[in-house]
Amino acid sequence: MSTRMQTLIEKMGGVVRVGAKPFAPLSREIMSKFLDIDRKEFSDYLDYLTCFGGETYLNEVFYKLTMYDNGLPSYCYPPDSPIENVVIKKGEFGCFYGEGESYQTGYSLSGAIKKMENRIPTNFLPIAENNYGDRICLCIKGEKIGKIFYWYHENEWDEEDYLDEFGVQMPEEVKMQNMYLVGEDLYDCFNRMVLEEE
Repeated sequence: MSTRMQTLIEKMGGVVRVGAKPFAPLSREIMSKFLDIDRKEFSDYLDYLTCFGGETYLNEVFYKLTMYDNGLPSYCYPPDSPIENVVIKKGEFGCFYGEGESYQTGYSLSGAIKKMENRIPTNFLPIAENNYGDRICLCIKGEKIGKIFYWYHENEWDEEDYLDEFGVQMPEEVKMQNMYLVGEDLYDCFNRMVLEEE
Protein backbone atom coordinates (compact mmCIF):
# COMPACT_ATOMS: atom_id res chain seq x y z
CA MET A 1 0.00 0.00 0.00
CA SER A 2 1.24 3.50 -0.73
CA THR A 3 2.71 5.25 2.27
CA ARG A 4 0.35 8.22 1.95
CA MET A 5 -2.75 5.98 1.89
CA GLN A 6 -1.55 3.87 4.82
CA THR A 7 -0.65 6.96 6.88
CA LEU A 8 -4.05 8.52 6.19
CA ILE A 9 -5.98 5.38 7.17
CA GLU A 10 -3.95 5.03 10.39
CA LYS A 11 -4.61 8.71 11.19
CA MET A 12 -8.35 8.07 10.69
CA GLY A 13 -8.32 5.20 13.20
CA GLY A 14 -7.74 2.24 10.88
CA VAL A 15 -10.19 -0.20 9.34
CA VAL A 16 -11.93 -3.36 10.55
CA ARG A 17 -13.59 -6.28 8.79
CA VAL A 18 -17.25 -7.24 9.19
CA GLY A 19 -17.69 -9.76 12.01
CA ALA A 20 -14.18 -8.98 13.32
CA LYS A 21 -12.81 -11.57 10.89
CA PRO A 22 -9.17 -11.40 9.76
CA PHE A 23 -8.47 -9.28 6.71
CA ALA A 24 -8.73 -11.11 3.35
CA PRO A 25 -6.60 -9.08 0.91
CA LEU A 26 -7.60 -9.20 -2.75
CA SER A 27 -5.07 -9.84 -5.47
CA ARG A 28 -4.70 -7.55 -8.45
CA GLU A 29 -5.33 -10.62 -10.59
CA ILE A 30 -8.85 -10.96 -9.14
CA MET A 31 -9.46 -7.25 -9.64
CA SER A 32 -8.30 -7.44 -13.28
CA LYS A 33 -11.73 -8.96 -14.06
CA PHE A 34 -13.33 -5.63 -13.14
CA LEU A 35 -10.91 -2.90 -14.18
CA ASP A 36 -7.58 -2.16 -15.87
CA ILE A 37 -5.17 -2.79 -12.99
CA ASP A 38 -2.35 -0.98 -14.81
CA ARG A 39 -4.12 2.39 -14.74
CA LYS A 40 -2.57 4.76 -12.19
CA GLU A 41 -6.01 6.26 -11.53
CA PHE A 42 -6.98 3.08 -9.64
CA SER A 43 -3.78 2.70 -7.61
CA ASP A 44 -5.20 3.95 -4.27
CA TYR A 45 -8.25 1.66 -4.57
CA LEU A 46 -6.15 -1.36 -5.57
CA ASP A 47 -3.60 -0.64 -2.83
CA TYR A 48 -6.40 -0.57 -0.28
CA LEU A 49 -7.85 -3.91 -1.46
CA THR A 50 -4.47 -5.67 -1.66
CA CYS A 51 -3.77 -4.58 1.92
CA PHE A 52 -7.16 -4.92 3.67
CA GLY A 53 -9.53 -6.59 1.20
CA GLY A 54 -13.28 -6.18 1.14
CA GLU A 55 -15.96 -6.41 3.85
CA THR A 56 -13.98 -3.62 5.51
CA TYR A 57 -14.95 -0.22 6.81
CA LEU A 58 -13.41 2.63 8.78
CA ASN A 59 -13.10 1.76 12.47
CA GLU A 60 -14.24 5.30 13.35
CA VAL A 61 -17.79 5.18 11.99
CA PHE A 62 -18.57 8.87 12.46
CA TYR A 63 -16.50 10.00 9.47
CA LYS A 64 -18.73 11.64 6.83
CA LEU A 65 -18.09 12.06 3.13
CA THR A 66 -17.88 15.62 1.91
CA MET A 67 -19.40 16.31 -1.49
CA TYR A 68 -17.79 18.57 -4.06
CA ASP A 69 -19.73 21.34 -5.84
CA ASN A 70 -21.62 22.43 -2.70
CA GLY A 71 -23.52 19.14 -2.69
CA LEU A 72 -24.94 19.46 -6.19
CA PRO A 73 -25.17 16.28 -8.30
CA SER A 74 -22.89 15.76 -11.29
CA TYR A 75 -25.82 16.46 -13.61
CA CYS A 76 -28.05 19.41 -12.76
CA TYR A 77 -31.40 20.09 -14.40
CA PRO A 78 -31.81 23.66 -15.69
CA PRO A 79 -33.65 26.16 -13.43
CA ASP A 80 -36.83 26.03 -15.56
CA SER A 81 -37.07 22.23 -15.32
CA PRO A 82 -39.96 20.63 -13.41
CA ILE A 83 -37.39 18.33 -11.79
CA GLU A 84 -35.48 19.65 -8.79
CA ASN A 85 -31.79 19.04 -8.21
CA VAL A 86 -31.27 17.20 -4.92
CA VAL A 87 -28.48 18.73 -2.83
CA ILE A 88 -26.54 16.50 -0.42
CA LYS A 89 -23.72 17.90 1.71
CA LYS A 90 -22.62 14.77 3.63
CA GLY A 91 -22.89 11.00 3.31
CA GLU A 92 -21.76 7.70 4.79
CA PHE A 93 -19.03 5.68 3.10
CA GLY A 94 -19.96 2.21 4.37
CA CYS A 95 -18.30 -1.10 3.62
CA PHE A 96 -16.05 -2.12 0.70
CA TYR A 97 -17.03 -5.03 -1.51
CA GLY A 98 -14.70 -8.00 -1.90
CA GLU A 99 -14.54 -10.93 -4.29
CA GLY A 100 -13.80 -14.60 -3.82
CA GLU A 101 -14.59 -17.53 -1.56
CA SER A 102 -13.79 -15.74 1.70
CA TYR A 103 -16.56 -13.16 1.23
CA GLN A 104 -20.23 -13.24 2.14
CA THR A 105 -22.53 -13.09 -0.88
CA GLY A 106 -23.92 -9.73 0.23
CA TYR A 107 -20.49 -8.13 0.03
CA SER A 108 -19.27 -9.58 -3.27
CA LEU A 109 -18.24 -7.16 -5.99
CA SER A 110 -19.70 -9.34 -8.76
CA GLY A 111 -23.00 -9.52 -6.84
CA ALA A 112 -23.04 -5.73 -6.43
CA ILE A 113 -22.39 -5.23 -10.15
CA LYS A 114 -25.29 -7.52 -11.01
CA LYS A 115 -27.61 -5.81 -8.51
CA MET A 116 -26.72 -2.32 -9.76
CA GLU A 117 -26.91 -3.15 -13.48
CA ASN A 118 -29.01 -0.51 -15.27
CA ARG A 119 -29.19 1.47 -12.01
CA ILE A 120 -25.85 3.25 -12.11
CA PRO A 121 -24.44 4.99 -15.18
CA THR A 122 -22.22 2.99 -17.53
CA ASN A 123 -18.47 3.19 -16.87
CA PHE A 124 -18.96 3.00 -13.09
CA LEU A 125 -18.02 0.23 -10.68
CA PRO A 126 -19.80 0.01 -7.30
CA ILE A 127 -17.01 -0.39 -4.73
CA ALA A 128 -18.84 0.03 -1.40
CA GLU A 129 -22.30 0.41 0.11
CA ASN A 130 -23.63 2.03 3.26
CA ASN A 131 -26.45 1.05 5.60
CA TYR A 132 -28.89 3.42 3.88
CA GLY A 133 -28.82 1.80 0.42
CA ASP A 134 -26.43 4.27 -1.16
CA ARG A 135 -23.33 3.14 -3.08
CA ILE A 136 -19.82 4.45 -3.54
CA CYS A 137 -18.77 4.14 -7.18
CA LEU A 138 -15.47 4.37 -9.02
CA CYS A 139 -15.45 5.70 -12.57
CA ILE A 140 -13.50 3.13 -14.61
CA LYS A 141 -13.70 4.68 -18.12
CA GLY A 142 -14.14 8.08 -19.74
CA GLU A 143 -13.23 11.62 -18.73
CA LYS A 144 -14.00 11.06 -15.04
CA ILE A 145 -11.81 7.94 -14.77
CA GLY A 146 -10.50 7.26 -11.27
CA LYS A 147 -12.91 9.64 -9.55
CA ILE A 148 -15.10 8.49 -6.66
CA PHE A 149 -18.84 9.20 -6.64
CA TYR A 150 -21.68 8.82 -4.14
CA TRP A 151 -24.78 7.20 -5.68
CA TYR A 152 -27.85 8.42 -3.80
CA HIS A 153 -30.66 5.85 -3.92
CA GLU A 154 -33.43 8.29 -2.91
CA ASN A 155 -33.04 10.15 -6.21
CA GLU A 156 -32.62 7.14 -8.49
CA TRP A 157 -33.53 7.83 -12.11
CA ASP A 158 -36.16 6.02 -14.13
CA GLU A 159 -35.88 5.94 -17.93
CA GLU A 160 -39.62 5.38 -18.42
CA ASP A 161 -40.53 8.34 -16.20
CA TYR A 162 -38.06 10.51 -18.10
CA LEU A 163 -39.59 9.46 -21.43
CA ASP A 164 -43.09 10.27 -20.13
CA GLU A 165 -41.93 13.63 -18.75
CA PHE A 166 -39.77 14.85 -21.65
CA GLY A 167 -40.86 12.74 -24.63
CA VAL A 168 -37.31 11.56 -25.43
CA GLN A 169 -34.99 8.79 -24.26
CA MET A 170 -32.92 9.67 -21.20
CA PRO A 171 -29.43 10.84 -22.27
CA GLU A 172 -26.54 9.11 -20.52
CA GLU A 173 -25.37 12.33 -18.81
CA VAL A 174 -28.79 12.75 -17.12
CA LYS A 175 -28.15 9.45 -15.33
CA MET A 176 -25.63 11.41 -13.25
CA GLN A 177 -28.53 13.21 -11.50
CA ASN A 178 -27.99 11.17 -8.33
CA MET A 179 -24.19 10.90 -8.53
CA TYR A 180 -22.12 13.22 -6.32
CA LEU A 181 -18.37 13.67 -6.64
CA VAL A 182 -16.68 12.83 -3.33
CA GLY A 183 -13.07 12.30 -4.41
CA GLU A 184 -10.61 12.79 -7.23
CA ASP A 185 -9.39 9.33 -6.14
CA LEU A 186 -9.79 7.16 -3.03
CA TYR A 187 -7.10 9.06 -1.13
CA ASP A 188 -8.80 12.39 -1.81
CA CYS A 189 -12.17 10.88 -0.84
CA PHE A 190 -10.85 9.71 2.56
CA ASN A 191 -8.77 12.86 3.10
CA ARG A 192 -11.85 15.10 2.67
CA MET A 193 -13.98 13.13 5.16
CA VAL A 194 -14.98 14.97 8.32
CA LEU A 195 -15.35 13.42 11.78
CA GLU A 196 -18.80 14.27 13.16
CA GLU A 197 -19.73 12.77 16.50
CA GLU A 198 -23.47 12.05 16.68
